Amino acid sequence: MRRALSVVLVGIWLVPGSLQCYSYAEEMLGGEPREFHVAILSTNKVSFILPSTIVIDEKVKLRPLELIVTNGTREKHGFAIDKLKIKEVLKPGEKKTIKLAVTDLDSLGGTEQAAYRMYDPVQAQTVGGQMFIKR
Repeated sequence: MRRALSVVLVGIWLVPGSLQCYSYAEEMLGGEPREFHVAILSTNKVSFILPSTIVIDEKVKLRPLELIVTNGTREKHGFAIDKLKIKEVLKPGEKKTIKLAVTDLDSLGGTEQAAYRMYDPVQAQTVGGQMFIKR
């Protein structure tokens, strides 16, 4: 009997806590991130862009979006996405914020899923990535 009472009391104590977590998770799932951090890094003479893939839900087109790009190398690098007309050059250690207006995102158009190439226009050997629009 005592064991059953203990289990019930623990259950009563855990249920409100789990409801709070659920509402927090629901709130987080309801909203898309407004900013994405991108880093240009290098190791052993190989430079690359991280993350290699940025996935954006089509719903994000309802509000502006920011890409925060940081050059974490000791050399000059760039960041470009041709379809969005983005082409930036960054000095070593420099950080730039690229704001994409709703009209920029609308210009992507289409009704199917699409991937757009992210690359370094300054140093072509840098391993790039892609921006994936999920529809």
